[in-house]
Amino acid sequence: MSDAPDSPIPVGIGIIRRGDRFLVRQRPAGTVYAGYWEFPGGKCESGEEPARATARECFEETGLAVVVGPLRRVTTYRYPHGLVELFFHDCTTEHPTADPAAASGFEWVQAGELLALRFPEANQAILEELVREDDTEKNIKGIFSRG
Repeated sequence: MSDAPDSPIPVGIGIIRRGDRFLVRQRPAGTVYAGYWEFPGGKCESGEEPARATARECFEETGLAVVVGPLRRVTTYRYPHGLVELFFHDCTTEHPTADPAAASGFEWVQAGELLALRFPEANQAILEELVREDDTEKNIKGIFSRG
């Protein structure tokens, strides 16, 4: 990882899904973008692959062991505080009924509610994608349940 001003900071992010809900929280006071919502994740350590950072950060932030699935999207975005490269990985909890540590602030939110929450700008495309996929799945289930 380079410290050059134009080198993006790699960040691993877990899109942890359970049914039609996703694990998110409001960023704590005293942090960049305090009060905004976020998925679990964080900066890659030196030499660390984004998938590994995703697993580590998800555990550190939520107390949940996760299974990191495929890379869903990579987004590079320049915030006022720096250039980031976000690696969004689909994830599931290692234990299907596990919930985040109460003190973590993370909660399960329905996909349809994600766009009503205020996330940092770089998340907009992934949020729209998740909601669109959820709508498509509901439409398909509706078609098959009519027959």
